[in-house]
Amino acid sequence: PLSMAMSTVAIHIFGDVPSAPLVGVVQDNINNWRTTALILTTIFFPAAAIWFIGIFLHSVDRFDEDSEHQVPRVEGTNTAPLLEEKTGGTLPSQSQEC
Repeated sequence: PLSMAMSTVAIHIFGDVPSAPLVGVVQDNINNWRTTALILTTIFFPAAAIWFIGIFLHSVDRFDEDSEHQVPRVEGTNTAPLLEEKTGGTLPSQSQEC
């Protein structure tokens, strides 16, 4: 949750906050909405190319399920769920205090 919150804040700080002033500055200098929209839209092409290259780069998976250093699973455990009632045996006597 913390990393998702930080990612969302970073997206807003680096994307939403400067985008409106950037569009205004470009529009003031060019004074043509079609050209401004074309310039701002072409920014997506280098970003898409960088993303496309990035998905093919080799990365290290620290949580690889086929890793040699896994903790072995214990098949027969003697733990029981905490909220489940005991079905057999004797229950300890319960005393109610007033």
